[in-house]
Amino acid sequence: MDIVDHIEKMILDGSCGFFDKFDVEDLHVTIRIARDFNSFLEKFGENPPTDEIVYVSDTVRSGMDQFFSLAQVCGFIETEDEKWSFDQHLSWNYGALRLEFLDTFERLHESLDVNVVQRLTWLLTLTHLELVFLAKHFPSAMLSGISEGSRRPSEPA
Repeated sequence: MDIVDHIEKMILDGSCGFFDKFDVEDLHVTIRIARDFNSFLEKFGENPPTDEIVYVSDTVRSGMDQFFSLAQVCGFIETEDEKWSFDQHLSWNYGALRLEFLDTFERLHESLDVNVVQRLTWLLTLTHLELVFLAKHFPSAMLSGISEGSRRPSEPA
């Protein structure tokens, strides 16, 4: 079982049938993009090339509707003991963002004895970090990538 399916199964198994078919699609896309972003961070380390920044930014951007839909659905999960709680990544520090993302992704993937709210909190935290990365590199990486010839302006993102 690949990482995306494994994480999805752990969340769905703990959700007691809460997610409908469309919610599961949003969940799947959000996990897949987190996995792709994690792979980008692992592969390119502290100095990713511009064309890879553009590519991963486009990947993050492609999931925007699913991110928001999943966050809305999560707001309907009632918890008695658990609170939805997120740390804000307020300043730009790529190294810190990278380490936080890699650590959170590892916890999401490898932690066995946590409830569904904690797993979803970690997933939404990853999404938040992806969006911080996207905001930092928009539009400069895209414009830089076009001028370097990595993508023609007429090509869709």
